[in-house]
Amino acid sequence: MEAFQCPVGSFPCKYLGLPLNIKAIRRVDIQPLIDKVGGKLAAWKGRLLSKAGRLRLVNSVLSSIPTYFLTVFKLPKWAARKIDKLRRSFLWKGDTEANGGHCLVQWAKTLRPKKFGGLGILDLDLFGRALRLRWLWFQWTAPERPWVGTQPPVDAIDRQLFRASTVVTLGNGEKASFWQSTWMNGQAPMDRFPDLFRLAWRKNKIVKEEIQNQNWTRGLWRMQSVSEMASFVQLWDMVQEVQLNDEQDSIFWRWTSDGVYTTKSAYNAQFLGTYSLFKGQHIWQAEAEGKHKFFAWLLVQCKILTADKMIARQWPCNPVCTMCNQEPETAAHLILHCTFSRQVWDKMESWTQRLVQVPVQGLQVMDWWEKGLAHIPKKERQLKAALMIYCAWNIWKARNRCVFDNKILSPLDVFQEIKTEMHCRTSACGRPELSLFNV
Repeated sequence: MEAFQCPVGSFPCKYLGLPLNIKAIRRVDIQPLIDKVGGKLAAWKGRLLSKAGRLRLVNSVLSSIPTYFLTVFKLPKWAARKIDKLRRSFLWKGDTEANGGHCLVQWAKTLRPKKFGGLGILDLDLFGRALRLRWLWFQWTAPERPWVGTQPPVDAIDRQLFRASTVVTLGNGEKASFWQSTWMNGQAPMDRFPDLFRLAWRKNKIVKEEIQNQNWTRGLWRMQSVSEMASFVQLWDMVQEVQLNDEQDSIFWRWTSDGVYTTKSAYNAQFLGTYSLFKGQHIWQAEAEGKHKFFAWLLVQCKILTADKMIARQWPCNPVCTMCNQEPETAAHLILHCTFSRQVWDKMESWTQRLVQVPVQGLQVMDWWEKGLAHIPKKERQLKAALMIYCAWNIWKARNRCVFDNKILSPLDVFQEIKTEMHCRTSACGRPELSLFNV
């Protein structure tokens, strides 16, 4: 204290903005993070923003606030639920509180990447795991860092994902762990032979130490089953083929072209095998505004608040389509099959020279979207997707004017609004290209 003129602190404390404790992180240490997320919402006046605007703020601000914390600590489930509640409420209602009726799509689905049918909102659990893998990566690639040699803040699942994401090439065997590194044709012995790993005594030794005098066999004499003995023979044969040299062991990241770890690739790798009924990138690549794309994302899933959805929520409404007064109102009927809508689509077909056509009767919205954009070049698909979105959007607006304002528009009025809206965007952004169509 005399030499450095500094006070002596005690645990718990903060270092570089992160809580330090000799015990588990307390709730009081995490609550400021949640308060920081919630404190952003009041100033934004989310009720005055479109859902696309709220989505941008959720992705760029609310989801990025926990990033620094997640690089070191795993967010407890209770904290993740509170932050998700704030993000979900702001997205769907523009406020800090929203009930199930306001949330049009399940939260788990919005957390998927856009190409898998979601909104690209970060899943904090998966994002935190992707961030923490950097500790294991730097253990390999930056051994000069002062913390190397201590236990990194990762758990067993983090290590398992790291093994699945890396391939280790043996050199002198002084870095690679015999049991836990993926030096065996891209697999780790502990994953390929879990029964032997359970019996092994020294599980953290490097390859060079274990190969000498067959030290890796220590503890395996406790084998009792035939399957364990067969695994031992198979592993023995593989170990005998190992030839060490004077080069350093190297590691390769599977999910990038240059073999270097990135958080983005680690995050996306956790969605491998995810399946979507529609191609989300067709929506988000369309030459349309954000609010139109968000509407199209809801429409393709039949999640817009038509009469059938409001009845399911026990909200008072007229169950019959207000545009034709003939059939129950659903998303497919209103946008595709209503006699009013089909007149608008007929005008669109004539204007676009049959690039956009009148929907086939009986077709569901998702099938209409997927079949209409299948097997066409990218630029043409972006234009056609924009035309389909703008047409559906203005039919939806005409319906809302009729329901809430008692203002009835003709199909020609709706068609003129579509053209005006698209020409306005073309004037502002230069896209979509409408010069091919008759003005």
